[in-house]
Amino acid sequence: MPTLFLSDSGLHGDLLYSLISESLPFNWEKSEFGKQKHCLKNYDVIVVDCYALTAKSTPSAEFNYLKNITHSRVLLINFPADLPGYITIPLEDRKFIFLCDNRSSQKELINKLDLAIHNTRTQGDSDSRSQLLLTKREQEILAQLTTGEPNSIIASRLHLSEHTVKNHMYNIFRKIGVKNRLQASNWAKLHLQVERI
Repeated sequence: MPTLFLSDSGLHGDLLYSLISESLPFNWEKSEFGKQKHCLKNYDVIVVDCYALTAKSTPSAEFNYLKNITHSRVLLINFPADLPGYITIPLEDRKFIFLCDNRSSQKELINKLDLAIHNTRTQGDSDSRSQLLLTKREQEILAQLTTGEPNSIIASRLHLSEHTVKNHMYNIFRKIGVKNRLQASNWAKLHLQVERI
């Protein structure tokens, strides 16, 4: 199924779409806010350029449109860093993922978007269930894994044997559906709470 890029009309949306669609080899389609309303279910993932989303006292048309999207995989990019809670909370409640704000570099945007789309496609709705299936100790080990340290250092920090850390790693990889430490680290950066990493 294709991936939909939603943005406002204009040069900014066109340029961002060109950057993303040329950098990431997915089956992309582009649309403007207000269109494609009744066929969103035909898309695997929806990536929304939130450039037009503002922190005005009255909700923007884009915000009202976003609130009405019914899709399980929506990634929000290029949003203002200072969005107030009355905008972010309703979207977070709908399980939308705030991926990169408007201060992110192009490289960071492409990397996070690539990882998020791959994870969304391969794991779908199991991401949140996978995180819940991880024990507290497994989450601690996974957070330590993001530092790039070897198992011996992780074991020393957490006062465990190296063999125990290896066993936990095996279980973590199986639960979150990854094959190596790099994939596990990337998964952790997207799904574990920020304060753990």
